[in-house]
Amino acid sequence: KVTCEEPNSRLHTFIGTLEWRDETYPLDSEQILLRGCRIRNTETCYGLVIYAGFDSKIMKNCGKIKLKKTKLCRLMDRIVLLISLALILTSLGLAVGSGISVAKFCREHSYLSVFYANTSPAKQAFYTFWGFVILLSFVLPMAMLITFEFIYLVNSCFIDWDLKMYYAPKDTPAKARSTSLNDQLGQIEYIFSDKTGTLTQNIMTFKKCCIDGKKYGKESLFSWNKHWDRKLEFYDPLLMNAIQQDNSPVLREFLRLLALCHTVMVEEKENQLIYQAASPDEEALVTAARNLGYVFLSRTQDTITISELGKERTYKVLALLDFNSVRKRMSVLVRDPEGSIKLYTKGADTVILERLRSDCSPEDYTVKALNISVTSYGLGQ
Repeated sequence: KVTCEEPNSRLHTFIGTLEWRDETYPLDSEQILLRGCRIRNTETCYGLVIYAGFDSKIMKNCGKIKLKKTKLCRLMDRIVLLISLALILTSLGLAVGSGISVAKFCREHSYLSVFYANTSPAKQAFYTFWGFVILLSFVLPMAMLITFEFIYLVNSCFIDWDLKMYYAPKDTPAKARSTSLNDQLGQIEYIFSDKTGTLTQNIMTFKKCCIDGKKYGKESLFSWNKHWDRKLEFYDPLLMNAIQQDNSPVLREFLRLLALCHTVMVEEKENQLIYQAASPDEEALVTAARNLGYVFLSRTQDTITISELGKERTYKVLALLDFNSVRKRMSVLVRDPEGSIKLYTKGADTVILERLRSDCSPEDYTVKALNISVTSYGLGQ
């Protein structure tokens, strides 16, 4: 049994208690999963549904959906409203005139009152009003509205058939899901986006790196590594030779950093490793380490297992400091199989460089490489 607060829109707070086998356990936001959350790296999970439907916190935070209309549709709505108002006023004026006429006719021709015994001027005006509404209803542009809708439908079909909008890699054609905004497409002049990737594909790839003052990023082959990603755009034969010779401690630590300092989850399907990352840049770094021979294989709550040039090594995770906008870096404290404790850090160049030792000779080379490169990587140990 769960006793909790009434449904509300507060996403980060929750107060409740769980009664289980005559014992009471407190509940807070740490024990609540919002609608749409995914549980990973867990084989079995037990839970209760506390809020459902429109009572869930996500739905409570949803605002009213505003129907989008084009300028032409708004203009047509105003025109139809004005025409309808004019029709009603015209019919009302004619109905009032009809009632006055009937009353005057009854007074002047009282000998014909037998023909109006079952009616009255007010009733006659009421019938006349609806009669003129029906007779004058042709002034409403119903045919034009239907024609517009038909044009929108045909235009949507042309969008669906447009070969220039067809995406061949995924065999996906364009799909017009709404016909009400088609006539606005040709009037777009500016597009404002509040986030990279909102209107485009947010894809990160590993293209260059600077290790111990040496820059890498040329063409090579990865056929010796069975786990390499065929979509990789980073190549350099000098780096591949240095990795295979395995004679540079700094290079080894750099690749271990890429394979250990992250929050990526991995699953294996059909003998292929599939990485699930919270951000595309984190996935790009882990994939680059994988292609270079340092493969992230699995993780548990307190261990990370990687393959270093074909040799599996398990590191015990002692602490994990995730990336945030204040620290601008991510750190992981691990114990290697030999028992040594090491701290690996990656993040923005500004926060990494200011934490290097004053006698760190590769700093000047790294700064120069950053000045001509778009992407930067930091290593701390």
